[in-house]
Amino acid sequence: MFIVKRKNGDVEYYDNSTAFESQTAVDLRELSNAGYHEQTKNPNYKIGWDFFNKLQQQARVNFTDMKLAQSTIEEDEEVLDPATGKPYKTVRWPATKQTKTVPLLKELPDNSLKDLHFWMYDPITGQAVIVCDNVEYRFLDTRDLMCFGENNIKLLAKTQIQSDPQYEVCAKSWTGAIAQIMGFQLWSGQRTRVETQLFGPYVGRKLPDMPELQRKQKKQTKKRK
Repeated sequence: MFIVKRKNGDVEYYDNSTAFESQTAVDLRELSNAGYHEQTKNPNYKIGWDFFNKLQQQARVNFTDMKLAQSTIEEDEEVLDPATGKPYKTVRWPATKQTKTVPLLKELPDNSLKDLHFWMYDPITGQAVIVCDNVEYRFLDTRDLMCFGENNIKLLAKTQIQSDPQYEVCAKSWTGAIAQIMGFQLWSGQRTRVETQLFGPYVGRKLPDMPELQRKQKKQTKKRK
């Protein structure tokens, strides 16, 4: 599986390299210029690097050997561009073949962060880094925080995440995820999931309908009032 972390914090999953052909040349050129980080520890695993090298090679020839999606331009005759006086043009990008469900991370023992020193946002990799006495956790996706138990989540909620001021917005996406996990009680061991617009789809557990989570949120709102 390939994982793409966007600058705005969005995380995309692709089952294989063929799925990237659903993107446009502009998208793939951006990927070819981005850094690649291999997460597997197997030195013989070269699928990721081979594909990344292929992207860089294809970028030099404008992806002529790949059948990619094409963007379209639509004109709205009723809306004029004030700068040109001509119909306003909108570029439409086709939907990409992103993976719709991703497996949950293995649950970590609760109180595994009892020796927490600090946690921070790493702008180079876009990861949250949690540093304890003898272990360091790195997470690429905010939904991965759901592997922690209730006590760990509450500890992270009380501990300010460290970041460079210019990446404060990115860091806040992680603290925002902690708040959502607490609000819906989505720490590990709970038979629930986060609604897709908040964290993304999950598989691997018996899942309730979203209205159940909405009712739970309404009850919590009434209690706060």
